[in-house]
Amino acid sequence: MTRLKTTIAVLLAFAFLASTAQADTVASLVTPTGVNVQTHLEAGNKLVIAVLPTNDVKLNGQLGIGLTPRDDQMIWLDDLPSVLMVQGDYFEGPVLQSLAFDSEYLTGPAVMGLTFGACLPDSGICILEEAEITLKRADDGTVDLTLVAVDP
Repeated sequence: MTRLKTTIAVLLAFAFLASTAQADTVASLVTPTGVNVQTHLEAGNKLVIAVLPTNDVKLNGQLGIGLTPRDDQMIWLDDLPSVLMVQGDYFEGPVLQSLAFDSEYLTGPAVMGLTFGACLPDSGICILEEAEITLKRADDGTVDLTLVAVDP
Protein backbone atom coordinates (compact mmCIF):
# COMPACT_ATOMS: atom_id res chain seq x y z
CA MET A 1 0.00 0.00 0.00
CA THR A 2 2.89 2.36 0.79
CA ARG A 3 4.33 1.74 -2.66
CA LEU A 4 0.97 2.63 -4.25
CA LYS A 5 0.76 5.87 -2.24
CA THR A 6 4.30 6.80 -3.23
CA THR A 7 3.58 6.03 -6.88
CA ILE A 8 0.43 8.15 -6.85
CA ALA A 9 2.26 11.03 -5.15
CA VAL A 10 5.08 10.89 -7.72
CA LEU A 11 2.61 10.77 -10.62
CA LEU A 12 0.66 13.75 -9.26
CA ALA A 13 3.85 15.73 -8.71
CA PHE A 14 5.06 14.84 -12.21
CA ALA A 15 1.73 15.87 -13.72
CA PHE A 16 2.01 19.28 -12.09
CA LEU A 17 5.64 19.77 -13.12
CA ALA A 18 5.29 18.38 -16.64
CA SER A 19 2.25 20.45 -17.52
CA THR A 20 2.62 23.31 -19.97
CA ALA A 21 1.92 25.80 -17.22
CA GLN A 22 2.59 29.47 -17.66
CA ALA A 23 4.12 31.65 -14.95
CA ASP A 24 2.07 31.79 -11.76
CA THR A 25 -0.25 28.92 -12.71
CA VAL A 26 1.48 26.40 -10.42
CA ALA A 27 2.22 26.87 -6.73
CA SER A 28 3.32 24.49 -4.00
CA LEU A 29 4.40 24.43 -0.38
CA VAL A 30 5.37 21.94 2.29
CA THR A 31 3.69 22.42 5.67
CA PRO A 32 5.52 22.07 9.01
CA THR A 33 4.25 18.48 9.36
CA GLY A 34 5.57 17.53 5.91
CA VAL A 35 2.36 17.65 3.87
CA ASN A 36 3.00 18.81 0.31
CA VAL A 37 0.22 21.04 -1.05
CA GLN A 38 0.25 21.70 -4.79
CA THR A 39 -2.10 23.89 -6.80
CA HIS A 40 -2.48 24.34 -10.54
CA LEU A 41 -4.66 26.45 -12.81
CA GLU A 42 -5.99 24.32 -15.63
CA ALA A 43 -7.34 25.89 -18.83
CA GLY A 44 -7.88 29.20 -17.03
CA ASN A 45 -11.11 28.03 -15.41
CA LYS A 46 -10.27 25.19 -13.05
CA LEU A 47 -8.23 25.15 -9.84
CA VAL A 48 -6.68 21.75 -9.13
CA ILE A 49 -5.50 21.11 -5.57
CA ALA A 50 -3.37 18.13 -4.50
CA VAL A 51 -2.71 17.40 -0.83
CA LEU A 52 0.14 14.90 -0.60
CA PRO A 53 1.11 13.54 2.82
CA THR A 54 4.79 12.66 3.24
CA ASN A 55 7.04 11.11 5.89
CA ASP A 56 4.33 8.68 7.05
CA VAL A 57 2.05 11.60 7.94
CA LYS A 58 -1.61 10.72 7.46
CA LEU A 59 -4.48 13.04 6.55
CA ASN A 60 -7.29 12.86 9.09
CA GLY A 61 -10.42 11.51 7.41
CA GLN A 62 -12.81 12.85 10.06
CA LEU A 63 -11.48 16.43 9.99
CA GLY A 64 -11.44 16.18 6.23
CA ILE A 65 -10.12 18.60 3.64
CA GLY A 66 -11.97 21.89 4.01
CA LEU A 67 -12.36 24.48 1.25
CA THR A 68 -13.84 27.83 2.25
CA PRO A 69 -14.00 31.09 0.27
CA ARG A 70 -12.53 33.93 2.35
CA ASP A 71 -14.05 36.83 0.45
CA ASP A 72 -17.19 37.84 -1.41
CA GLN A 73 -15.86 37.08 -4.91
CA MET A 74 -18.56 35.12 -6.72
CA ILE A 75 -16.27 33.26 -9.12
CA TRP A 76 -16.69 29.68 -7.85
CA LEU A 77 -19.03 27.39 -9.78
CA ASP A 78 -18.89 24.58 -7.19
CA ASP A 79 -20.90 24.51 -3.96
CA LEU A 80 -18.72 26.06 -1.27
CA PRO A 81 -17.77 25.85 1.50
CA SER A 82 -17.15 22.12 1.30
CA VAL A 83 -15.45 19.41 3.33
CA LEU A 84 -14.17 16.23 1.72
CA MET A 85 -14.26 13.39 4.28
CA VAL A 86 -13.84 9.61 4.31
CA GLN A 87 -15.45 6.86 6.39
CA GLY A 88 -12.23 5.73 8.06
CA ASP A 89 -9.89 7.55 10.37
CA TYR A 90 -7.49 8.53 7.59
CA PHE A 91 -7.39 9.20 3.87
CA GLU A 92 -5.66 6.33 2.08
CA GLY A 93 -3.12 8.58 0.36
CA PRO A 94 -3.01 11.80 -1.64
CA VAL A 95 -6.18 13.84 -2.11
CA LEU A 96 -6.94 15.54 -5.42
CA GLN A 97 -9.73 18.11 -5.69
CA SER A 98 -10.70 20.43 -8.53
CA LEU A 99 -12.86 23.54 -8.41
CA ALA A 100 -14.37 25.24 -11.44
CA PHE A 101 -14.48 29.03 -11.55
CA ASP A 102 -15.55 31.79 -13.93
CA SER A 103 -12.65 34.21 -14.36
CA GLU A 104 -14.96 36.81 -15.93
CA TYR A 105 -16.21 37.58 -12.41
CA LEU A 106 -12.71 37.95 -10.98
CA THR A 107 -12.69 41.67 -10.14
CA GLY A 108 -10.35 41.46 -7.15
CA PRO A 109 -8.33 38.80 -5.36
CA ALA A 110 -10.35 35.64 -4.68
CA VAL A 111 -9.02 33.84 -1.60
CA MET A 112 -9.80 30.19 -0.85
CA GLY A 113 -8.99 28.72 2.56
CA LEU A 114 -7.71 25.14 2.64
CA THR A 115 -7.69 23.24 5.96
CA PHE A 116 -6.78 19.67 6.83
CA GLY A 117 -5.65 17.58 9.76
CA ALA A 118 -2.14 16.14 9.50
CA CYS A 119 -1.56 13.22 11.88
CA LEU A 120 2.03 12.63 12.99
CA PRO A 121 3.35 9.06 12.75
CA ASP A 122 5.07 8.71 16.14
CA SER A 123 2.54 10.31 18.47
CA GLY A 124 -0.63 10.01 16.41
CA ILE A 125 -1.38 13.64 17.28
CA CYS A 126 -3.31 15.44 14.55
CA ILE A 127 -2.49 19.06 13.82
CA LEU A 128 -4.90 21.33 11.97
CA GLU A 129 -3.02 22.98 9.12
CA GLU A 130 -4.17 25.81 6.94
CA ALA A 131 -3.23 27.44 3.64
CA GLU A 132 -4.66 30.21 1.48
CA ILE A 133 -4.96 30.01 -2.28
CA THR A 134 -5.37 33.36 -4.03
CA LEU A 135 -6.48 33.94 -7.61
CA LYS A 136 -6.14 37.42 -9.06
CA ARG A 137 -6.19 39.06 -12.45
CA ALA A 138 -2.70 39.76 -13.84
CA ASP A 139 -1.83 42.88 -15.81
CA ASP A 140 -1.96 40.89 -19.05
CA GLY A 141 -5.50 39.66 -18.30
CA THR A 142 -4.57 36.12 -17.29
CA VAL A 143 -5.24 34.67 -13.84
CA ASP A 144 -2.35 34.46 -11.35
CA LEU A 145 -2.17 31.93 -8.53
CA THR A 146 -0.46 32.16 -5.14
CA LEU A 147 -0.38 29.67 -2.27
CA VAL A 148 0.75 30.49 1.28
CA ALA A 149 0.72 28.61 4.56
CA VAL A 150 -1.24 30.23 7.38
CA ASP A 151 0.43 30.13 10.78
CA PRO A 152 -1.70 28.64 13.57
